[in-house]
Amino acid sequence: MIIGFMRNFTNPSTTAKLFSKVCKGEGLDILYMHPKDVDMENNSVNGRLLVGDKWKRIKTELPRIIDISPYSLTKSKKLSKYLRKNAYLTDNGLNRISKDRLQELFAEDEKFNKYIIPSKHIADFNDILEFIDKYSEVVIKPVNGLMGKGVYRVRKRDDMYVVGFRTSDTEYTEEVFKDFYEKNIANKNHIIQKFICSRTAQQDDPFDCRIHVEKNGSGKWEIAKIYVRIGIGQKVISNVNQGGGIADVKQFLTANFPDKQKVILKKLKGLGNAFPYKIEEVRNTELMTLGMDVGIDENGELYLFEVNSIPTVANIRAEVALLRCEYYKYLIKNII
Repeated sequence: MIIGFMRNFTNPSTTAKLFSKVCKGEGLDILYMHPKDVDMENNSVNGRLLVGDKWKRIKTELPRIIDISPYSLTKSKKLSKYLRKNAYLTDNGLNRISKDRLQELFAEDEKFNKYIIPSKHIADFNDILEFIDKYSEVVIKPVNGLMGKGVYRVRKRDDMYVVGFRTSDTEYTEEVFKDFYEKNIANKNHIIQKFICSRTAQQDDPFDCRIHVEKNGSGKWEIAKIYVRIGIGQKVISNVNQGGGIADVKQFLTANFPDKQKVILKKLKGLGNAFPYKIEEVRNTELMTLGMDVGIDENGELYLFEVNSIPTVANIRAEVALLRCEYYKYLIKNII
């Protein structure tokens, strides 16, 4: 049985190779596909299979099940429509929720609103000033941002505005800060949020907890791993792509929240087990994988920074590969 694996990268990644090797042991073949490999006229794909340790081109019919990055559906409306009609996609890309909309939706949910950060879509410069007056310190981020790019931390010090970006702070007068806004934020679809002080006890580095969940062999959500991402030397973000590292969640909580580590870990697991079902309900879409980024303030309270529908698996390939293979088998039994 062939399972499609569609990504926008021209060449198969290390992850695709590992998934393929794991699945071969279960009698499944992974067909690596780029959107341009699909022949809609003939309902076929000129993809690649792993033979031994090398990827070999083969032409075959379109797989019935495709593990897909929804970004592969953004390049061509015609291809997207074709794939949704002719295959089961692990994320059909429909009803996606933006960062600002996510905060709005769950702010009204009694079960999850305690995790929601006060947020607002930025319409003009006054929105920023009002949020700073209300919350003292804020974070500004692009709605469609990836890997922590373009995220600013802003606070007011006397009559100056201090803007933190990556590893540096810069002070601006209100007039110059407005110029900064016009050049970097205005008309570029950003949101502003109350700053949550999720920082390490010793080094004061920003951190968050990534709760990575996958569907398992029963078609249910399962936590693949919870780990901590630390933005070493960073002013705002904890994304390791911008410089930083990862830590074991139990050891990290013991070091930073010695009196609350068990309670916090229980909360993290509870959120990981419940929230994915709510996301599927809101999107009205079956999903396969999610990454939840959660901050923890000095009181041990959890705040949901964002939800990633295409979470990186670079740090947990083995855990994800095993669950992904079992889920593929579940889909074969229940979808085809």
